[in-house]
Amino acid sequence: MDKFEKKRIAVFDFRAKDCVHTAEAIRQYYRQRGITAEVVEFMATQPFAFDFKANGDAGTPYDMTFIGVDSIMGMETARNIRELDTQRPMFLVSEVSDYGLEGFRLRVLDYLTKPVSPQRIGQAVERIR
Repeated sequence: MDKFEKKRIAVFDFRAKDCVHTAEAIRQYYRQRGITAEVVEFMATQPFAFDFKANGDAGTPYDMTFIGVDSIMGMETARNIRELDTQRPMFLVSEVSDYGLEGFRLRVLDYLTKPVSPQRIGQAVERIR
């Protein structure tokens, strides 16, 4: 990913507070590096999935996705998004490690523990390289 290319990142979490916190950590990480990043927050499954489906064959409108998986519903959302987009980087974010094995099956790049920090976002994003 080119440093000067604008990044578009999706953050999904049923918990509004966690969604906002993760999104802000991502914004802070990119701001510190002088990189423009548009971070789109989703707190409900339908708008999130619709945004992915709306692009059809064009693929996801995002460079990467962070998904909160503190419940079976969150994990199901991650599975559905992975079916819609098998290529783009996906990161799981959770308070517990319960979904780590399933994340491996979904080919996520990293499993982050809440609350995430800008530094931890950086470590995860560096795995893309």
